[in-house]
Amino acid sequence: MSMIYSVNQLIAERTREFPDLEILGIPDKNFNYIKYTFAELDASASLLAHHLRDNGLLNGRSKGDATSKMTVGLLGVSNISYVVTEMALYRLGYCVLFLSPNNSPPAIAHLLTNTNATHMIVQDVLLPSATAAIAHLNDPSSVTIINQPPSDVFSAASRSLSPEKTRWNPVLEWKDEFLLPVSIIHSSGSTGFPKPIIATHKAAIGNLAMNFGLTSLTTLPLYHGHGHSNLYRAISAAKPLYLFPTGSIPLTSANVIKLLKQAPDVEALYGVPLALKLLAETPEGLQVLRGLKLVMFGGSACPDELGDLLVNEGVRLVGHYGLTEMGQLMTSFRDFETDKGWNWVRAKGPYMKTGVNDYLRFEDRGGDTYELFVLDGWHTKVMSNQPDGSYASKDLFIKHPTIPDTYKYIGRIDDTLVMVNGEKTNPVPMELTLRSSPYIADAIIFGAGRTQIGALILSTEIAKDCSPAELVKLVSPLVALANAQAPSHSQLATEALVILPYGTVIPRADKGSILRPRVYKEFESVINEVYKRLEGDVDEAGKRRLNSEADATMTVRDIIGRIVERPIDNLQDDTDLFDFGLDSLQSSRIRNAIQREIYLCGNKLSPNAVFEHPSVTAIARLLVSLSSGKEVAPVQTSPLEIMLELVKKYSYFAYTPKIHVNGANETANGSVTRVVVLTGATGSLGAYILDELLSDTSVVTVYCLCRAKNDADASSRIAASMKTRKLLSRYVQNQARIKVLASDLSANKLGLRSEVYNEIATQATLVIHNAWASNSFETHIRGAVNLIHLALASPRSRPADFYFASSISAVAAWRGPGSIPEAIIDDPSVAQGLGYAQSKWVTEKICQIASQQTPVRAGVLRIGQMVGDSQNGVWNETEAISLIIKCVDTIGILPKLDESLSWLPVDYAAKTIIDLVNVPRRREPFGECPVWNVIHPRLVSWSSILLSLEHSGLKFTALPRHEWIKALRASPTDEVSNPSRKLLTFFESKYGQEEMAARYPLLTVETEQASESLRDAPIADVELVGKWVAAWRGTNFLA
Repeated sequence: MSMIYSVNQLIAERTREFPDLEILGIPDKNFNYIKYTFAELDASASLLAHHLRDNGLLNGRSKGDATSKMTVGLLGVSNISYVVTEMALYRLGYCVLFLSPNNSPPAIAHLLTNTNATHMIVQDVLLPSATAAIAHLNDPSSVTIINQPPSDVFSAASRSLSPEKTRWNPVLEWKDEFLLPVSIIHSSGSTGFPKPIIATHKAAIGNLAMNFGLTSLTTLPLYHGHGHSNLYRAISAAKPLYLFPTGSIPLTSANVIKLLKQAPDVEALYGVPLALKLLAETPEGLQVLRGLKLVMFGGSACPDELGDLLVNEGVRLVGHYGLTEMGQLMTSFRDFETDKGWNWVRAKGPYMKTGVNDYLRFEDRGGDTYELFVLDGWHTKVMSNQPDGSYASKDLFIKHPTIPDTYKYIGRIDDTLVMVNGEKTNPVPMELTLRSSPYIADAIIFGAGRTQIGALILSTEIAKDCSPAELVKLVSPLVALANAQAPSHSQLATEALVILPYGTVIPRADKGSILRPRVYKEFESVINEVYKRLEGDVDEAGKRRLNSEADATMTVRDIIGRIVERPIDNLQDDTDLFDFGLDSLQSSRIRNAIQREIYLCGNKLSPNAVFEHPSVTAIARLLVSLSSGKEVAPVQTSPLEIMLELVKKYSYFAYTPKIHVNGANETANGSVTRVVVLTGATGSLGAYILDELLSDTSVVTVYCLCRAKNDADASSRIAASMKTRKLLSRYVQNQARIKVLASDLSANKLGLRSEVYNEIATQATLVIHNAWASNSFETHIRGAVNLIHLALASPRSRPADFYFASSISAVAAWRGPGSIPEAIIDDPSVAQGLGYAQSKWVTEKICQIASQQTPVRAGVLRIGQMVGDSQNGVWNETEAISLIIKCVDTIGILPKLDESLSWLPVDYAAKTIIDLVNVPRRREPFGECPVWNVIHPRLVSWSSILLSLEHSGLKFTALPRHEWIKALRASPTDEVSNPSRKLLTFFESKYGQEEMAARYPLLTVETEQASESLRDAPIADVELVGKWVAAWRGTNFLA
């Protein structure tokens, strides 16, 4: 088969090969399909091209002109005139701008201007929109409206009357059309005006490669990228396509079934998930779907519940992922008999022969999610938005836990809701779950900048007569299911559901996805009212009045029971609610419910009321006092008192001396071969520690305990971390020595099965506790204590060694005299005034007490600022220093800081830690608590870092820190494109003071003596800084 260079050539070739094949079916108003052969379409397009040129409506491209860019807009709905007009314009040499009828007049004007369109062909029904759009142009005379010529122009009678005009002499050789633009599809405009996406003939032809070769029906409009591709894939494969005339006939289950009955040869159905949902709700619809060889959805995500239902009913459901800018990239086509993974798209495998995997890059965006980048060189790629020529999709995926190169789409980066506490919620999975209900036509989650999320709910026809309360009751099981699949900070309360009037129109893109910013804007007042109600900002009349403390106690217990949605019979009135398991969102909801329901004599509860009064009794007493008209100051325990209480709470370690079990393996820790328990291997330091352990042949097994859904998820996360840091090779080669386990360190037996816990306790010789988050501090303290108990559970005469990765922040508020010692400091005020630092100090003290009460060696590794590794320069992009340097791209300014820095490359931090945990014990029979300050012993100045950054090619202005903060404060608030804004509050507190707090140096005398790696560690010089910059540019963190 000869090479196809252009769309015009494709149509000509297929007409020559299959002149009488009925390639297109379009229904009339009676739902009867009128079919068109290749020969009829070809002749009709030629007739219309002659008509447009002969009547002076369009001049077309001059013969041999292979350079001019000529664009004509096309505004209409899917019908035969639309198809023939498009083909006629191609013959005339035009690039066709496909305009969605759903665009506003200003959006149409924007597209016409940005594509330099000179004309717009418009179907009669859309003339008012077109006329209004022209009025929005800076120069209304720059675009001429052409009324869509009637279909009589290219009817069978016209073809008979003017046979000479049913042929068209091409104005260019096919090869000369190859790189010329042929079509412009536009984006949905979800975040502003729609964006034009230009495709050349080359890209258009390349996009036809993913072709299933089946007779099909599409419910997608022709002005949508996927719908348009359906038409030309049908032409390419010479397989008939039947159109659902979107815009002319309502999309209902009955109408789709009626049209499918008119086309019994249909083998495949292409549509948006809404069409599949409508069909799935009727037995007849399910039967129709089961009878097809292929049912493909695209345009938006399909709810898991709907997809699972269809697949379980025997429907051959396939997901499609593509971008208008890139063409189709991946599908979930598979062996339908053995593989039910309908929602996992494949980039590679037996059913994916396009080679697309070589052109895809997935970048970690946290929380096990990855953004897709399409690399330069992919043959249907028509746009780049990154310095290296790649295209950042802003689409988020998760990776399949066991099947390589297989991904599940979960939403857009710009869908993410950043809540007032900094937590992030991806609304898409929850919306999909809610939409799977037969009672819910649409669901949109909101909550950006708020303490909790809510949802706008639009009912289906079968629930249109339900009251809001009745509908809430009907959908409550789905809300519970959505919550079960969501993190604790993303829980949806039924009181936060907003039932919209039946028939309310939700702004949507042509592909079916919601236009989220427009929805939030349109329903802004409704959403604001929801939060007023939720937060109790309503009239006091009608609220419950409390008669006594006993009455208040019963009321508080009732509210807590409703909010936590589990039995509270075993909750004592004086029990700390957060020990009971209350989280921050639940505490906020309890506060709001009290404010909403209880008469408080006009008083308002503080946002942290439950934190400040964390028991039933304390809350009840507060409410009694407030309802009597008194203002109550919160009962506050000082942070230092809390720290000392936590030390006391966790300071008992039971230990029974063991008989010497295995005397044959004596080294630093009583064994020739070692078994190590490591936490935090998904983080940067943990990854390098794991790599160092695997390089040590005396380490026979490493147990990696990881916070994850299951062992497979844990393994996937660690592998991804090692890959990010270019450490995957040794990790893969040593799989037999690594056991990765999902674990909850704060739970009994670390959340492991008893037999697994006992296996580890029996074998472990060393525990390195490196995992720590920046919240839930007592939970992490409890986890450290549980790991010490694991070390003590060893049957050997000497427990396993335990090393805790602390932080210099645990002692950073040291007030002298002299340097910070390599020792435990008893005064809790030496910890920085942050929960993170305070919890580290508490755990250091617990290590000291454990070593005093038992034979365990509980060492403390106080770790300072780590930077990108010495080999590849890989540095976490979410750390404070990284985000300061990111300001080069966003505001072009870096701060002048009068600081000397003890920065240690992360790989050398890991090497130092391995040196330190191998230091022989110093005393018997008691334990010991060695303390090591793991910082670089040689300092560099911030000013030298700035010079090195400039030497690496970064362009910026260095300004005093106050001016830098001022510029950052004034910068765009979008934390996706301007991630430095995430830490603005932190930067203001650290660098915004008139005078910087004095900082005392840390002693490293003993640490240096014990670690050759620390003595040899490279400083942050021009070479190392250059590696950081190169690594950041390699991931597109820096431009």
